[in-house]
Amino acid sequence: MTRKQLAEHAGVTTQTLKKWMGPHLDYLHSIGMPTGKGALPPNVVKYIVDTFDIDK
Repeated sequence: MTRKQLAEHAGVTTQTLKKWMGPHLDYLHSIGMPTGKGALPPNVVKYIVDTFDIDK
């Protein structure tokens, strides 16, 4: 899943999703989130979905 797809599922813009993820970036990178664009690994998507209570 891409950041854009995840933002759409959350009903927000990619900029808003980026702001939400800001405080969590160190952890997200440590569990495998790539920098820049590209698909997010399933474990990163799960963390974001669980943390921000997003319905997939």
